[in-house]
Amino acid sequence: MSDTVRQKSTELLSQALSNNESLAKEIEQAIYELNPQVDTAYKDAIRSHVFNLKDTSNPALKEKVLQRSIHPSIFAEMDASDMASLDRRQSNEILRRSSLMDSLDTEHARPMERDLDDPDAYHD
Repeated sequence: MSDTVRQKSTELLSQALSNNESLAKEIEQAIYELNPQVDTAYKDAIRSHVFNLKDTSNPALKEKVLQRSIHPSIFAEMDASDMASLDRRQSNEILRRSSLMDSLDTEHARPMERDLDDPDAYHD
């Protein structure tokens, strides 16, 4: 079963790499070494790498991998944010900051009041 999954993973990577089967095998092997159980983590890593290689808004990633500017073992270690285009990373950072500000509920925030007679007493 795991050999079949690994073979299919290599095929998907090869397709994403313009049918460069030898490079796909190296990347799959490196991902497998990081995730030696062919389980959800392994499959998620393969999906993420294939998706990012196929991302038409980020052709530089695929080109760097094909030219081996990014070594297969380094590429295998990359997570989705590492593989994202500059635009995507900036967009993600804006969303992260916005979410953080929303979670802090800054519109209804009030300064803490302090009892001046008791410098250790802080309360809302």
